[in-house]
Amino acid sequence: MSSDDFRPRGLARESAAFPPLGGSARPVAQDRFERLVSTVTVPEPPEAVWTALTDPDRVAHWLAVCRGPWAVAGRESMLDFEDGEFFWCRTLTATAPRAQRPGTLRLLWRWVGVGPATAVTWTVAADPAGSVVTVVEEADNPPSDWRSWNGMGWPGILDQLAAHLRTGTSWRWPWRRVGPYLQIPLPVPAYRAWQELTSPAGVQHWLQRMTGTLAAGEDLVLVMGDASGTVQMHVTRSVEAAQEFPSYLPYLEFELRRPAWDAALGGRLWIEPAGLETSLLQVCHFGWENLDIPDPLTERRILTGYWTAAADRARALFLPQGPPAGPHGWSMAAAAPAMPAGAAPAMPAGAQDPSAVAQFLGRVTDDLATAMAGVLCALGVRLGLFAALGTAGPATATELADRTGLSQRHLREWLRGLTSAGYLEHDRGHDRYALPPAHAAVLAFEDSPLHLAPGFALIPPLAAAVEDVADDFRTGKGLERSAYSEQLFTAMERMSATWLEQQLTEQWIPAVPGLLPALEQGGAVADIGCGGGLALIRLARRFPGCRLTGYDLHEPNVRRAREAVREAGLADRVTVVAADAATALADAGPLRLVTMFDVLHDAAAPEDLLRTVRSALEPDGVLLVLESPAADDPADNAGPQATVLYATSTLYCLPTALADGAPGHGTLGLPPSQIHRLAGEAGFGRVEEVPTGSPFTALYALRP
Repeated sequence: MSSDDFRPRGLARESAAFPPLGGSARPVAQDRFERLVSTVTVPEPPEAVWTALTDPDRVAHWLAVCRGPWAVAGRESMLDFEDGEFFWCRTLTATAPRAQRPGTLRLLWRWVGVGPATAVTWTVAADPAGSVVTVVEEADNPPSDWRSWNGMGWPGILDQLAAHLRTGTSWRWPWRRVGPYLQIPLPVPAYRAWQELTSPAGVQHWLQRMTGTLAAGEDLVLVMGDASGTVQMHVTRSVEAAQEFPSYLPYLEFELRRPAWDAALGGRLWIEPAGLETSLLQVCHFGWENLDIPDPLTERRILTGYWTAAADRARALFLPQGPPAGPHGWSMAAAAPAMPAGAAPAMPAGAQDPSAVAQFLGRVTDDLATAMAGVLCALGVRLGLFAALGTAGPATATELADRTGLSQRHLREWLRGLTSAGYLEHDRGHDRYALPPAHAAVLAFEDSPLHLAPGFALIPPLAAAVEDVADDFRTGKGLERSAYSEQLFTAMERMSATWLEQQLTEQWIPAVPGLLPALEQGGAVADIGCGGGLALIRLARRFPGCRLTGYDLHEPNVRRAREAVREAGLADRVTVVAADAATALADAGPLRLVTMFDVLHDAAAPEDLLRTVRSALEPDGVLLVLESPAADDPADNAGPQATVLYATSTLYCLPTALADGAPGHGTLGLPPSQIHRLAGEAGFGRVEEVPTGSPFTALYALRP
């Protein structure tokens, strides 16, 4: 009997169908040092690959821990390798694979948050063998070594993904032996930057040198910062500019030693031009596998933190410095603020044009003065000072103090401030201050259709939320409404009262054909996002035959609305509910009118809400949608009104919408084209634009 008789049948075929765990990913394109393309084929379907690529829990197994909303379009996150190195990412698109359409994940990222950003596009496409995964990284004027570093890396990353899909195991970065690797943009040419950075004073500043020089064979002791101690740098090779073919660029090679290491860690420091007036300083390490240390991850974190801080110090050497200024002559007048990691601090060419700088400086001064005047106006609204001047006429500071019971000295300062801003007029002969009649129509009388004084009342509560909003910029999670002062909601209600009290029943409803007589006959009405109940009360008083229900998600609003309804004596016909209208309206029965005043752009699911309203309306019913007037192209949203609305959106509308899980359209995010699109998708047959006479409002009547 031969040995062949014991060979399992089909072994060769089965073995061929079971490839080794070694990598099969390969680079397929490297274009002009600007584009890298790598690909791998895996037996899993596209949906399974997409889950492994976008589910943060899965990504943590084969690539890095996700900090923040990973793979969410428009959001920022961090891929943390838990060893001190990370990618700071901004997702541009994330489209899952469907049917014949491949999935696409496109993002911008920066290594350890510094240096130039590159674009990375993942594509997951169906294939007879399973899925083809392709990754493309594109860089704008990358350094000369970018192809070799990243070109070797991407096949390894793709093979990690393939291995994880096959086995489910955690296998992160087994191919990487370098790092941290930083690219530090500098706003000066390469040779000048190198000369400055390697000078004794420069080395002491950005490397935090205690002793030694950068000469070949020399040892330096560097302070790592915080409680991380020191590191010894031994320069093994120093090449000056114009000394070595083919680049003729300067560089250093060195070794680092720490007390906890039993061997040296290799390193290289070099510089390259990044343009006529800019350069890129680079540093990397290699040989980690040679260090037999108990906790290498902690050491990598310490070293990464050191080089990241060194990058900021290196950039600071080239920030523009002006002569001493300030009251004691010690501050730097032209010193730039701390630059975010990865940002190039180079002064733009236009900064050298004195007339252009002076012109914009005047503009900024005007805007700052306007902002400060707004705070003074907010104070005047809070204390009733505009009403006191508008109703009783001009007054000296003493007379205004007698009218209001407020401090004469404080009032004098307030009066002088708003006189300088042009809000008030001053009669020097009699030392009296006046609110001109045209100004009073806007600031003093709440029954004026042009009353905008409550807008100033928005400033203090929105300003008070700046710190929370700044934190939300970093996390992207959104802010609950409970994070805001109740003064904000009261101010918004007072702002809305200008048009709800004067225009809702007298102008807007009569302008919608057939709506006024229909409501006069009675019927059911719903107000979504009813706030403090102003619209409900106004509608109930004007149309006594109607029964009205208000819906609001903010419990304090509901309490205020119920109290207002009770005080108005309308509790028998008006109900206020703390509920999501998208759910509650499903059982509301046929409605003659539904109103959404500044609600749709913040809705958690605008399409679903509109469909629910469409189903709840009578055949001849009407949905009134009030939004901010916006251009279809956001670039056309300009001027003072747009500035006010964008500021309100940034500080309140967008954060609270994101906290509700909404798409976050923003205050100016629903222009006419979007309203028409959403209405059509929800089944509405007609959309009519209703004139409002206000630069801050756009009204639409939607019919089934």
